[in-house]
Amino acid sequence: MSHGITEKDTMISVRSMPWHGLGTVLDDYPEDIDDALERAGLTWAVNQGDVFVARPVTQDEGILVPQMEARLVAAEEFKANIREDTGDVLGIVSKDYKVVPNRDAFAWLDALLGGDIEIETAGSLQSGRRVWVLAKIPKYTEVGGDEMGEFVYCANSHDGSMAVTAAATQVRVVCANTLGAALRRSEGCERTYKFRHTGDMQEKLGEARRVMQISLDWNAAFADLGNKLATKPMAKDGLGKIVDKLTGADNPDLGDRAKQNRADIKEVVLNIYDGKGPEGDTSGNSPGTAWAAYNAVAEWADWGRRVTKRTDQMQRSFEDQRIKDGALEKIRQAVGV
Repeated sequence: MSHGITEKDTMISVRSMPWHGLGTVLDDYPEDIDDALERAGLTWAVNQGDVFVARPVTQDEGILVPQMEARLVAAEEFKANIREDTGDVLGIVSKDYKVVPNRDAFAWLDALLGGDIEIETAGSLQSGRRVWVLAKIPKYTEVGGDEMGEFVYCANSHDGSMAVTAAATQVRVVCANTLGAALRRSEGCERTYKFRHTGDMQEKLGEARRVMQISLDWNAAFADLGNKLATKPMAKDGLGKIVDKLTGADNPDLGDRAKQNRADIKEVVLNIYDGKGPEGDTSGNSPGTAWAAYNAVAEWADWGRRVTKRTDQMQRSFEDQRIKDGALEKIRQAVGV
């Protein structure tokens, strides 16, 4: 399926139907991570098995066999990750790869958030090759006059395609765009933490918890920045010039098609800024300001860019901050914040 969900995948969402109308809708939040994994069908284990390759047998080895006959030989540098309940091979990985069980990948969220955790959605994709949990902290803050919610996203793969990833971010409620952004290097902290499936997993999970705690404490600095941006007017043509720099539209070597693509992007961002975007008026309570300009770029980055799969949307929103970070720095420079 184009959305990455197979008949072997399961997922939950609280009060709204996720993922193309698939999954189980819950009336209440799971009590904790264990409850969430149970209700989302993610309690299965992943075991590792040997990998064998077929190698032709020749007379040079002193064995008289037909020319096309082969024998299985262990590939000692690799292991197969096998989903225990279905028997599916989820991926072929190096011998140093260490499986991070679903519970271990997400249990630290309980310790981080405690009784404040509200698990919005959890599930698997591609027959269990990728699993995720999205948790909300049940409190809102106001930044630039807009209501903001705080989320923690954690994902893991069992096919070797991605590191264990944790990201904390604020979400602007009016349009659900994520606003985790790097402040200046001297005052910011890492908002996304990744570690590969090698080495001491428990030590790395402990470090993820520490980094995410710092990230959650980052809210005050972000709120201060957002409130300052909301007091700075920004002209529409000024935002247009920033978008041109972000997309490389000012490159004189661009072909006609590339120029048109970048012009289309700028039009979308400026329409959002004007309150005329695809989702209606999402300009918020500080229109015409640097804060509204930053949010216009963030909304396009989360929801306006073309993606090959619908299931890429959430991962991209939480993990890909490059465009938003670049926009924030250029907007700050333009208004002197």
